[in-house]
Amino acid sequence: MKKFVLAPALAALVMFFWGFIYYGVSGIPYRALEDSSSLAAVVSALPADGTYITPDPRGSEEAMAEAMKAGPFAMVHFRKIPEAMGPIMIKGYLHEFVCCLLVVVLLVRCQSSLDTFGCRLMFVFVIGLLIALFSHGSAAIWWQQGWAWNLMMMLYDVVAWLLAGLVLAKLVAPKAA
Repeated sequence: MKKFVLAPALAALVMFFWGFIYYGVSGIPYRALEDSSSLAAVVSALPADGTYITPDPRGSEEAMAEAMKAGPFAMVHFRKIPEAMGPIMIKGYLHEFVCCLLVVVLLVRCQSSLDTFGCRLMFVFVIGLLIALFSHGSAAIWWQQGWAWNLMMMLYDVVAWLLAGLVLAKLVAPKAA
């Protein structure tokens, strides 16, 4: 029970509060953003909520190549009326809980080779580093999103998983022989 409920619940709570500090209190990641004062007028003309990419990648390969040469390239995630913060916070915590629970499953499955706190911490940290590098590196490379923003997201993820790792490494220890 402690391993599969309490450990991921506490680790997710630590991640949740780290997000509050990183995004809400410090505002550090927003320093990577460009001035968007004119953006609201442009995107408010979009017809519906959704993700928009220009040039549209669903055309022919030749048309896409020509459009990419001519520019611009843009990806916009758009909502006319954003969701209220309460439900977003609940979904965010549940997302972190499920991710931590999956890491607990890995820790338990590998516990014979993760017998020390340091080994378990490094295991979780490397998982977090892998997640951050793959997801945000992919966004910067394949979707041409700015590196500055994605490095800020990587920093959040790596620290979040380090903090979660501290909790999980302590609470998901193998039973003493």
